[in-house]
Amino acid sequence: MPALVIHHGSGGVSDTREGRFAREIVAMGVAAVVIDSFRPRGVNSTVQDQSAVTGQDFNLDALMALKALGGNSRINRARIGITGFSKGGISTLMAVHEALVVAAGVPAGLRYALHVPFYPSCSAQYYRPQTTGTPIYMLLGGADTYVGFEPCQTYSEALRAAGARIEVTVFPGAPHGFDGGRAYFDPRDENHAKCVFQQQADRSWIERMSGVATIGADNRPIQGALAKVLAACKTLGVSGGPNDAAARQSMDDLKGYVRRHLLGG
Repeated sequence: MPALVIHHGSGGVSDTREGRFAREIVAMGVAAVVIDSFRPRGVNSTVQDQSAVTGQDFNLDALMALKALGGNSRINRARIGITGFSKGGISTLMAVHEALVVAAGVPAGLRYALHVPFYPSCSAQYYRPQTTGTPIYMLLGGADTYVGFEPCQTYSEALRAAGARIEVTVFPGAPHGFDGGRAYFDPRDENHAKCVFQQQADRSWIERMSGVATIGADNRPIQGALAKVLAACKTLGVSGGPNDAAARQSMDDLKGYVRRHLLGG
């Protein structure tokens, strides 16, 4: 049986999103596996503190789910896909980077067959990124003020130039969380939309707006650099909400990708 991993965003697992998506996928004859990156760590949300569960934690959870499913005799290990929302969209995208997959100890021959990130942040951009070669379909909101969509468009070009199979869909007028059930605004929540970290040729990392290096060529964090960067690029206040047209079309798109790449027709 094929499987689709579903990874939540900064608000945690909800029945209205992850549960609903899981039911739609199961109805197609595909196993659905919802990752909860929060409750086992004693966390309910990261919207006000994204360091409570880091992006690296999310990335590793996504790859450990792949390893677990790859060892399950009931699952077709060649037909495992992943989708995720916002912070889970980042892990969905990062799981296509071959170096991260190898570093996580995922065995050769086991890779996600499909990546569908919904409105991810593309704040971490690798230099000449090498991917697993499996298809990526980004679904972005054209009115997203939480993470924006320009960084993902830029990074998709770099991924494509490096040989990735990637398609980007931007839904006009759709905000962040366009498949959610309610509109929201919270002036206290962290907004990193302007923070874009780009890997350099020497493997160091520099934040685009501030020009500050956060990781040296030796792959070690530079003390105090991240605080300087966030002082320059982090803002407070996030918003999002539903967009019925984008919600319907994105669900149809996801099902189409699942049929094509996991069900084989």
